[in-house]
Amino acid sequence: MMEELDGGLVGGLIALAAVADHHSFGRAAERLGKTQPAVSRAVARLEERLGARLVHRTSRHVEITEAGRELLDRTLPHLRGLDEATAQAAEHAPSIRGTLRVACDALFSRLVLAPQLAAFLRENPHLHLKLETKSQLSDLVAEGFDLAVRFGAPPLPTLVCRRLLNTRVLTVAAPSYLARKGRPTHPNELVERDHECILAIDPSTGRPFEWEFCKGEDKIAVDVRGHLTVTDAGTKLGACLAGHGIAQVIDIGLGDHIKSGQLEVLFPQWPDETFPLYIYYPSRSHVPRKVRAFIDFIVGTFPSGAIQDGIASTG
Repeated sequence: MMEELDGGLVGGLIALAAVADHHSFGRAAERLGKTQPAVSRAVARLEERLGARLVHRTSRHVEITEAGRELLDRTLPHLRGLDEATAQAAEHAPSIRGTLRVACDALFSRLVLAPQLAAFLRENPHLHLKLETKSQLSDLVAEGFDLAVRFGAPPLPTLVCRRLLNTRVLTVAAPSYLARKGRPTHPNELVERDHECILAIDPSTGRPFEWEFCKGEDKIAVDVRGHLTVTDAGTKLGACLAGHGIAQVIDIGLGDHIKSGQLEVLFPQWPDETFPLYIYYPSRSHVPRKVRAFIDFIVGTFPSGAIQDGIASTG
C-alpha cells in the first residue's frame, strides 16, 4: 500500500488544512514554510483532482466551502496521526531539528532569554528558533506558534500551561523625582499627595493595570493617576529612571539600577505583590522534543528553587 500513497494528495490536504486554520494563503504559507503561490497551487491541484471547489476566495478573505469542510472533517484525524507518528520517530534522532516558533513577553525575552540564547543554539545547532515578542497571547495553533511565554493569569481555555515563578512587583522612583515631590511612606499617599504615577496598559483588557499593595493577608488597591500611560515596559522604566514619576515594575533586571542608586524601592513594608510567569503550549498528549528542550532551557535560566511546580490545563 505504501507505493500507492500519493504525496501530492497529502500535500494538498495539508495545505487546505493550513488555509482553513488561518483563513489566508499567505499565513498558511508562512506556517508551512512555503511560498504563497506553492500553497495556492497545492490547493488548486487538489480541487482539480476532486472536481470540487474547496476554497472560496475573495480579495480580503478566504473561506473553506462546505465540500472542503467535509473533506477536512474526514481526513484531519489521519493527518494528525501522520504528524504524531513522524514526531515520535523524530524523538529517536540524535539531534533536534526543524523550526521552533515562540511567542514571548518582550521584557522577559530581552532581559532573561537574550543573554542565554547563544548557548541554547550551540547545544541545538540544527534547530532554527523564531522568537517573536508579543504583548497578547492569541491562538497559538492558528498563528503557528509552538509555545508562548507570558506574564499574567492564564487567559485561554484551550492550552496547557506551566507556571514558572511569581515575580515580585516593586514600586520604584528615581532620586530626582523623590527630591522634587517627596517620598511617600504609605501607598495611600500616592493619591493623597498627588504623586505622578506612570501607568501601563494591560493588553488583556486594554485598560491600565490596577496598582495593588500586599502585606501578608492585607491588600489595598490605590487609584493612582498620572499624565503618562505606556504599553511598553522598557519605556515605563526609562521614564521612571529619568525622574518623570513613580512606577510599578517587575523585579527582573532591576538589580543594577537599585544597587547603583538610580532607583529607590518604595513601601518595603508591602512586599508581597507578585506577577506570575507562565509557559503555554497546545497539547498535553504529545509534547514535541524541541518544545521540551526549550522549556528545559527556560527553567535553567532561573536560580535553583525559583521555579514553581505544576503543569495544568487552562480549561
